[in-house]
Amino acid sequence: MAKHKVLVTGALGVIGRAVVERLAARDDVQVVGLARRAPDSGLEHALRGAPNAVQWVRCDLQDEAATRAALAPHRDATHLVYAALYEKPELIRGWLAPDHVDVNGAMLRNTFAALGGAPLAHVSLLQGTKAYGAHAGLAMRVPAREHDAKRNHANFYFVQQDELETRAAKQGFAWTIFRPQVVLGVAIGSAMNPVATLGAYAAIQRELGDALVFPGHAHVLTECIDARIIAAAIEWSWREPRANREAINLTNGDVIVWRTFFERLAAMFGMRVEEKPGRVGDALPQRADVWRRIAQRESLRVADLDALIGLSWQYADILWAAPAPPPVPTLVSSIKARQLGFGDCIDSEECIVQHLEAMRALGYLPKH
Repeated sequence: MAKHKVLVTGALGVIGRAVVERLAARDDVQVVGLARRAPDSGLEHALRGAPNAVQWVRCDLQDEAATRAALAPHRDATHLVYAALYEKPELIRGWLAPDHVDVNGAMLRNTFAALGGAPLAHVSLLQGTKAYGAHAGLAMRVPAREHDAKRNHANFYFVQQDELETRAAKQGFAWTIFRPQVVLGVAIGSAMNPVATLGAYAAIQRELGDALVFPGHAHVLTECIDARIIAAAIEWSWREPRANREAINLTNGDVIVWRTFFERLAAMFGMRVEEKPGRVGDALPQRADVWRRIAQRESLRVADLDALIGLSWQYADILWAAPAPPPVPTLVSSIKARQLGFGDCIDSEECIVQHLEAMRALGYLPKH
């Protein structure tokens, strides 16, 4: 019999999907996955045979009435993993827009209101390193520690955090906020999925007979985090009292130099690498016809490029198309997680390769 009932919002995103897949492997947890769209055939295939059948709920959390109706049968939830996210069509500009803050704040409030008096024991809230203000042009301490968060700019993280703390004080549940770096995982249609973008970009360049062009400075680097590690950290926080009422940075434990990784990506796709300053994001949306040709020939699950990578083509330029010389890298300290007892890690290059191979196996990317 299930000990916990876990509601995962944003269940088809990179993080939400990883959480759902992890919990579906347990037979003592009832999993409810909420998303705006139905799960794709690739995810259904991945979950086939899992000991725990996932209950799927389709709902737009922006709609208060629809959220109340959708979650009415789930007011017995014991855990909430809030991974839902609203992004504007212009990804980067949208991060500082007032309505971006308002909508994301309302979505969390609608979720709490719809759950009513649910016997919540723990709530996990996802933020990110925008908590430190670098995206807003603010001077960021490097490496940023959790107490370095900056509230002097428009950011829905803190609107949601205030709501979370207020609700917890009234209802008595524990909570943990996670601040992952660049998240790597398997998902389609995500606003920020480097793995899908890398795979689609390489496949399109190869189809055109071109080299794999690296558009940024050779020294641009960052930290990343495997979505599977985030899922493990969320589960860990349920049983770790020291994680209660804490914000925690999460990384893989290393850094990745993108120019170096492009050599490995090129080898996977049988290509050569060239360096040419530019913007990957500007080119990808114009190659939708090329992707459709690849998808039809290879019988891939997703023939529409936008459905595969979402807004991630814009996110790619943030990661790789850095100016010369590159800016001070946005690095965070993950020592707090280790001091609290969570030390999962993975080589970031290997992490990307594993997820690319998984997307190949699921029919999202060409197998060869």
